[in-house]
Amino acid sequence: MMDKSTEELVNKVVAAVMAELSRRGAKAESGSPQKSPPKPAAPPNASVHVVDMSNFRSPVLLESYLLSLPPEVKEIAVPAGTVITPGARDFIRKKNLILKSIPKTN
Repeated sequence: MMDKSTEELVNKVVAAVMAELSRRGAKAESGSPQKSPPKPAAPPNASVHVVDMSNFRSPVLLESYLLSLPPEVKEIAVPAGTVITPGARDFIRKKNLILKSIPKTN
């Protein structure tokens, strides 16, 4: 269980992400988060990973998703308008990954 200050911080972060999604015109539903991120479909030895946001309720890239990528991935391509959480940005920076924006597919 979260202590009160952690819960307040989480609520503020969620509110900021929801506001950013709204500002970008994305429809985001509030509610319980996904139980686990979808497994990335990357062929062996692929250095570029295109993030498929069609399985996400909202176009938000989480650190937990990036943690499931194979170590050979060196570049992440996300659909335009995707919100990238601070944790995901830190992960991308620490792993020296290249981040590219691609046109939306849906």
